Amino acid sequence: MKETPKAKPTQPKVFQMMQDQCVWSQAGVIKPIKCMNAFNCLDCDFDKKVQADFQTREKSQGPNSLSHTPPRLRLLVKELKCRHMLSGRVSYKLCAHGYNCVKCPYDQMVEDAGLLPSPSPAVCENVAGFDVAQNYYYLTGHTWARVEYGGRVRIGIDDFAQRLLGPQDKIELPRLGKEISQNEPHALLRRGKKAAEARSPVDGTVLAVNPKLQYHAEIANADPYNDGWLMLIQPSKLRTSLKNLLFGTESLAWFDDQANHLSQVVHKTTGYAMAAAGGEMVKDIYGTLPGLNWDDLVQQFL
Repeated sequence: MKETPKAKPTQPKVFQMMQDQCVWSQAGVIKPIKCMNAFNCLDCDFDKKVQADFQTREKSQGPNSLSHTPPRLRLLVKELKCRHMLSGRVSYKLCAHGYNCVKCPYDQMVEDAGLLPSPSPAVCENVAGFDVAQNYYYLTGHTWARVEYGGRVRIGIDDFAQRLLGPQDKIELPRLGKEISQNEPHALLRRGKKAAEARSPVDGTVLAVNPKLQYHAEIANADPYNDGWLMLIQPSKLRTSLKNLLFGTESLAWFDDQANHLSQVVHKTTGYAMAAAGGEMVKDIYGTLPGLNWDDLVQQFL
């Protein structure tokens, strides 16, 4: 049974995370609250406050301070459970660096592993013949954003745009370290002499680009939500960016509206009545239906 898509969450929805509680909640140090920073503890103001409060208490109460702290906090400090264990990322790992994650090689290994896409495929809903990946955020220019563990964001082109424009011959991506802005062009899709700019769903810095697309751009069309991702971003204003994107039921409704609009455009331009065959739209609408104008499609939908 498929998971029912929900409305946009107030905190970032992390893709394929089993739990969404703050690591300090998982440790029993504070009351249950949801993680507000996609488990990017190193850049979390709340995490810094909790640690600062503990250090202040430790200094003011002297060497016997642990005896005056709550039992669960004493247990946490004694056992030093790794933040990746508390978040649910790994099943068991104790901290060997006193929560100095910056100098921890294990922490770096987990962070490096986050550069790779999840091996588990996205779960999709079918809307008017187009696939909509669950727990993805969508820009109205038909790019998607997937928030991953540690606050990074993987982005790509959604199924609607890929089916609309058809397989690309080449996808031009920005260099590593480039700053990109939400709603501004970040990639160029080329098909023959035609080109279309894709707009970024978030603000941030490019950490990685999909190496498979360099020689096989058509992968983005064949598998837009998994192997066809474009790049990985370190967002600069994650929650602010997500507020401007569609999620859950609102993204499903928007895809339906876009499909209806496309049907009207196709019928008016070509005289054809566009319909999904067997519940799925053709993979190359532009290449299949004669008379469609590339530039008009790009202007209206991207």
